[in-house]
Amino acid sequence: MAFTSIRSRPVVLDSSSEAKVYGLFALALALTAVGIFLGLAYARILVGSGVQIVFLIAELILIFTSGMWVRSSPLNMILFAIFPLLSGLTVTPYILYVLVGYVNGASILLNASLATIFMAAGSAVFALTTKADLSGMGRMLFMGLIGLIVIALLQLFVPQLRTGGAEVVISGIGVVLFAAFTAYDVQRVQALGRLGANPFLLALSLYLDIFNLFLYILRFMLALSGNRR
Repeated sequence: MAFTSIRSRPVVLDSSSEAKVYGLFALALALTAVGIFLGLAYARILVGSGVQIVFLIAELILIFTSGMWVRSSPLNMILFAIFPLLSGLTVTPYILYVLVGYVNGASILLNASLATIFMAAGSAVFALTTKADLSGMGRMLFMGLIGLIVIALLQLFVPQLRTGGAEVVISGIGVVLFAAFTAYDVQRVQALGRLGANPFLLALSLYLDIFNLFLYILRFMLALSGNRR
């Protein structure tokens, strides 16, 4: 399960934009936790009815139409809040699969969460302290993202790409890619605090970076040390 990152065209913003981006990002993380809590509370309905597919489609619609609604207040705040709630709900079946399907699933989930925090923090520190301009990485990262999407589709039809070794390689590439995306977007937030991009798009992009980073770290750990029941 992975989503594309949002990229936006620069517009002029005031100096408070950087704080607004991180505030929206923190809100998205909190709402994701709420979505997961609701998903666990109503797991039977969520898993049994297949409604998560509807939620996933709704997420994709919100992503691909974000360029239209992010500038319309209060619609931008409402839809921005709905997106992480849906993300929490749609990721819940996968979390349940890890907990139920693996003897060490709970410890892997905890380790993946901690690894995501440390890796995201490391990417942010690198972005804020390096003298290198990461803006030139945008096209390369986007091409890497397209490659991951293609591989994910191929995994549905090519059994060889679903083996343990292949999963380690693919998920490892995903971890590196989204760690790089995180550094790239953190530097964009810093640099565009004066020149700007829409804060909702930047926050959504950063949120997707971290969300996907967590998923790929989790996949990597499962492929490397998961102990199936």
